[in-house]
Amino acid sequence: MSLTGKPSLTTAAPVANDGFWPDLSLSDLMDRYRIPSEYADDTISWGLSLALVRVNEQLDRAKNNVLAMPFESFDAYLESMTILYGKPALSVHYEHAVYSYAKAFLLQQFSTMNRRKEAVNEAKESAETEQYWLDESKKSVAAIMRKFFPEEEHSTKANFYVELM
Repeated sequence: MSLTGKPSLTTAAPVANDGFWPDLSLSDLMDRYRIPSEYADDTISWGLSLALVRVNEQLDRAKNNVLAMPFESFDAYLESMTILYGKPALSVHYEHAVYSYAKAFLLQQFSTMNRRKEAVNEAKESAETEQYWLDESKKSVAAIMRKFFPEEEHSTKANFYVELM
């Protein structure tokens, strides 16, 4: 049960990934990235699913590289790496990339909820906040890509544009 009295059904099960990349947890997204409890369970689940798809698409070349080594999954590849602070750095980057992308998406959903004008939170719903979280996601994607393609330059900006009216 959340502080608002709304029971949370979202934290019970992980969101299944594609079999290569690890499954991720709705409860980790909600706890680590402070997702507001006002969201419907389906909205949070959809946001994380969308983030998984989008980040996985950006990391497709890295996935193909790992499969060619040959490892069957990202977790199998990570087992061959040094662990710092309980997790391999690439695992932390992957989770941060997905959860940051999900947060960017979910914060924009706040503006579609019906509520009083006094309840509008510009800091939470602004394009700058969305850009910040998309950039955070892109930084972690770039860190993973640098591991597999060190000779290439990898952008750390999400290339998000806001049109002023």
